[in-house]
Amino acid sequence: MIIAVEGTKEFQDYETFMRAMGVALSNPSLDSDIQVWSLGPHKINSFTAAFCNSSEHFLKLKGFKISFYKVSHQWVAENLNSVNYYGFFGLLKDSESRMCKAAQLVEGCEVGIFRS
Repeated sequence: MIIAVEGTKEFQDYETFMRAMGVALSNPSLDSDIQVWSLGPHKINSFTAAFCNSSEHFLKLKGFKISFYKVSHQWVAENLNSVNYYGFFGLLKDSESRMCKAAQLVEGCEVGIFRS
């Protein structure tokens, strides 16, 4: 399973981020190999790394392997058809990114938009 996450520079809510990752991992078609791609910015990359590090041991006990990758928007655009879950994080006033809108058009890609 591939989870891609992206946010705005103003997004700072780690609790909302963790809740969103729980939603992503509740997918019934969860593979034993979970890749989390982070498009940034820095705070989202930090949240993603912290989530992967803190959940690695628990997931390993359940038979899952989780890995974290910082990726560029261009690379995700070229590989968007591989993404199973796309999470976008922003403030109430923020609109979705172009990549988030593109992910909504991909068949088989669930999109979660989280605002705080």
